Amino acid sequence: MAPNTENPIAPASQPPYYAGRPIAFSGYVDNFENPITAMEFSLDGGASWTPYPTAAVDKRRGVNWSFVYTPPQPGRYLLQARPVTAAGPSCLVAGFPFEALPLGSSFGSARIRGVGATYADARVFRSRELAGLTPEEAAFMAQSLGIRTIYDLRTAAEVAARPEPFLLGTKTVALTPSAEGRQKDAEKRLVAGVIEKYGQPEERMRANYRKYVAEYPLVGQALRSMAAERRPALVHCVNGKDRTGVLCATLLRVAGATEAEVMEDYLRVNNDHADLIAAEAQRLGAGMTAHERDCLMSFLEARPSYLQAYFDEVDRRYGSFDAYVREGLHLTPEAIEQLRALVG
Repeated sequence: MAPNTENPIAPASQPPYYAGRPIAFSGYVDNFENPITAMEFSLDGGASWTPYPTAAVDKRRGVNWSFVYTPPQPGRYLLQARPVTAAGPSCLVAGFPFEALPLGSSFGSARIRGVGATYADARVFRSRELAGLTPEEAAFMAQSLGIRTIYDLRTAAEVAARPEPFLLGTKTVALTPSAEGRQKDAEKRLVAGVIEKYGQPEERMRANYRKYVAEYPLVGQALRSMAAERRPALVHCVNGKDRTGVLCATLLRVAGATEAEVMEDYLRVNNDHADLIAAEAQRLGAGMTAHERDCLMSFLEARPSYLQAYFDEVDRRYGSFDAYVREGLHLTPEAIEQLRALVG
């Protein structure tokens, strides 16, 4: 009789997997008429193997095994497993490749990350525009994160300039800003000799954020839609900083986060996009004076005073954030509870 060559391997949970969090693997092996005395595992391509003895196994039984591994750092791994008999290690080697993601940082060219949480805990995500999405990133969004709705906050002109792919199993909701006419080309306005016309550093951006309260009904539209659907969603604009930042900050406050937690989440974009901000500053900053460079950085970075200006304008117009939730965002108590459950 020919030997049974079964030796499957599979994780107990579906991806994504994260550095610093344990992953449970399990499998079954049967090497006919050769009792299995141990299972060996390798994570270095078979250069070294770690044995784990098996007990009470005879030639009529296979082995159901389990193995827990915690990836120490982000990266790609290959777990290999093989049985050992009295004759030595078997040729029945099974392998499972997987990738461990960083818990606290963004992912991919679009800088996808959880809102107010890590990947492992989030159900609402944020990013830059998705025009340059790779097939691997698209699969990560749709399959690993389970994103079912994408809220695109870009203007019609921005969408036309950088169209995005449609993902299978995911719908895109276009929420065009009502202030679309005010959008201007950064190549023309954020340059030497022109940028100073926008006033002192941070002045123009604070004014823009105050306008979001009246000019961006899309904030309420997106939140009401999220509450009704109660499914994993992603929010993005072009750079994932201002429009996306305001919507996500509002969502977190509605969900019960403290002002400090909201601000911390909002400012994370500076770290997530640090290399992109530096590259843009170098590209646009040619020939600028020190003051002009200060103005430029105030446009490229998220600053605490911007989000504070938005919430101050909310209080000025509505009297309180709670009143804004009711009268400006038109969120019912039921919708608020659904958003809290969604954000966790």
